[in-house]
Parts: sequence; C-alpha cells; structure tokens
Amino acid sequence: MEKLEIQGGSRLSGKISVSGMKNSALPIIFACLTIPHECVLENIPRVSDVYNALEILKSMGALAEFCSNNTVIVNTKDAQPYVGRQDLVCKMRASSYLMGAMLARFSRASVAYPGGCNFGARPLDLHFKGFGDLGAEIEENDGLIDIKLIKKPKTNKIILDKISVGATINMVLATASLCEEVTIENCATEPHVDDLICFLNRCGMRIKRCGKSIYVKAPLKNQGTTYKIFPDMIEALTYATCVGICKGRVLLENVVCEHLAYVTSLYKQMGFCITEMGNSLLVEAEAVRGGNAVTAPYPLFPTDLHPQFASLLCFSQEGGSVRDDVFPTRFAYVNELKKMSARIKRRGNVAIVSPSRLKGAEIDATDLRAGASLVIAALGAEGTSIINNVNYIVRGYECLVDKIANIGGKIKIYKEN
Repeated sequence: MEKLEIQGGSRLSGKISVSGMKNSALPIIFACLTIPHECVLENIPRVSDVYNALEILKSMGALAEFCSNNTVIVNTKDAQPYVGRQDLVCKMRASSYLMGAMLARFSRASVAYPGGCNFGARPLDLHFKGFGDLGAEIEENDGLIDIKLIKKPKTNKIILDKISVGATINMVLATASLCEEVTIENCATEPHVDDLICFLNRCGMRIKRCGKSIYVKAPLKNQGTTYKIFPDMIEALTYATCVGICKGRVLLENVVCEHLAYVTSLYKQMGFCITEMGNSLLVEAEAVRGGNAVTAPYPLFPTDLHPQFASLLCFSQEGGSVRDDVFPTRFAYVNELKKMSARIKRRGNVAIVSPSRLKGAEIDATDLRAGASLVIAALGAEGTSIINNVNYIVRGYECLVDKIANIGGKIKIYKEN
C-alpha cells in the first residue's frame, strides 16, 4: 500500500502547470459513445479515474487509449451495449454518465451502481426522473440499473427538481442526438458542463445554454473531432490554498482565471496577493487573515474546495468557518485534522476552525478532497506526517508529488512493505 511522507515547514516558490480537469475529462470520454467516429481529446490528466473510464469503453469494444502524454484517442464505432468491466463502474461516481451516453447510442443501458468518494448520499433520483420524461423505463436487476427507451418522450421539457451537475450532464448526453427538440431547466452552470456542451457541438450537435436552461435541437451531423478540455479549477485552487498555508510565491500556469474568480476574490480579502497574467495566476501569501465560506453551485464557493479551505483556516490569524450546503456530511477530514492538533469543531454542516499549531501525525485520506486537505495541512505542520490511502488522492490529482516537490515541498511517496 502506498503512503505519502511529508515534512512540513517549507516555504513554496516556483511554478505549476495545472492539469486538465478530471470532471471534464470523464463525461467527455463517456460522451464519445454518442459519436461513432474517432475523437482526439487533449489535455487529459493521467489519473486513475481516467484510466478506469478508458478501460470501461474498451470493455465495450471501443478503442480508447492514451496516444501521447496527455492526449487520448477514442473511437466507439464498434462499441456494443454491454459493459464488460462493471467492477470499474462501481469504483467511480462519473460512471453514471454511461447511462445517458448509452441511451443516446443504443436506446438502452445496463450498468452497476456508480461508486466514488463516500461523503454522503448522492442519489440518482434526478437522473431517473429525467430519463423517465424521455420515455425510458428503469428497473434494478441483480445489482444492475437497466434502462430502456420504450416510448416517445412524455414532454419536450425536462425540469430538474434541484441543481445537479451529474443529472445535468446525463440529460445533455441522453438528449444530444435526439430528433426532438428538448429544453432542460434548472441546470448546473459548472465549467465542466459547458466543456461537455462545447465538445458535443464540435461533433455536430446543437446545444445552447441560456442561464440555467439548456436548449437541445436535433443534430446537424455526427462527426469526430479534436478537442482540448478546460484546465482543472479545483487543482488550481488547491495549490493556491497551499501557498496560503506554507507562504511563498507560486505561478499557476494553464488556468482559466474566470473559473477561479469567486475564490480568488475571497482569498484576496484574506490577505493573499493574486495577480492574473493571461492564462496564468500568480499567487503570493504571507500572513493570511481568517474567513468564512458557504458552498454553493458555480460560480460560488465549490464544495470540492471545502476541506482544503478548512485546512487553510487552521493556519490563518483569525480562523473562520465553512458551511457545506451541497454535501452536508462532507466532514470526515475533521477527525484527521484533529490528530494533527487542529482546533476544529463540527456543528451540523458547519466546521468552525480556530487558529491552530498543527503537528505531524499519521492520518488517513477518506476521499479525494479530504486527502488533498491533509496533504496541504501536512505541508504547513511542524514535523513529519504520514498519509495513508493515497489511492483516493491520485484519483484526481495528476503528478501531485512531483508538482509539490518542484515548488519546494518536502514530499515523497513510498510503498509499505
């Protein structure tokens, strides 16, 4: 089993090239099922979830593989409506996008329940309701979700009961190649949703966003394309947060500054010095004041930065709080930070953090972003920390160890005998 060893206390200096967005790469890879032609996807991060997604497509008869460092080639011309690697479906939440993509391509889908990080209920009710509106019937058989399109859509308007990135993406996938015109309302506005829309439009679909509504018209054509996905906003913000904890000066390259705007504005109020430089962001920090955050759908504070922000508050002058209204039970990291002497309390869906003098400890990553919060906390703590369950972290951060080491962090990964 791999572990991380981190010696805290180093000041950070240098530059990091931010990888492509995992949350864009996964739906776009699965969206290739709707395009029975060759697609070349650029800026794809080499993380475990991406490898699993490619293996799932290969188990269906598709060509899906890296052809260079961060470029993937996918051709689903010979894909069949049978998933041979249901075991991989169970490992990742984004495998739920198979449902929409398979419905669009084959008019049916049979997939295991998706897995992923365990930090609270993330039901598929919204997805199922939307599929039902499109004329599908859903059944559960032997642990598989079976979905079939058996009649004409009940309506040309799908209204999501609540904003959901996953349900929005699945509705876009399921409707993109329909002959009928469909409106999807109360949609998520996250950049990775728009990334998917841009990709599908490049392939001949006709999808348009207007605020929280997405309009889907019958496609003009269906063709392959070459497409470069957006850089990862959460990775960029994680490393920016790391600078606030460790102090120093780091240039983040390959970013879309607009995607980071809400958080960078908050960080400036907390004492960061942040300068936009085209597609780069210069982050400098010395003394960081306290702050408060409430998670909400984009463009507000992202739930995927909640645990990292809590770690930052430990090293701030005044402390603060973070309230998670998106995933109210996402607090497994709290007990791990306490092992490092963090002064942090959970009250319902709020973490209240006081300035703390963190010390190295052996701690456990419980999910992807919780793991990231422990990494950056360990970089600022006194002494050495050992982080277990590294597999959670490498799911979403490409070359994390090398990137941190290259800016001065004392971090290494090793296998326990």
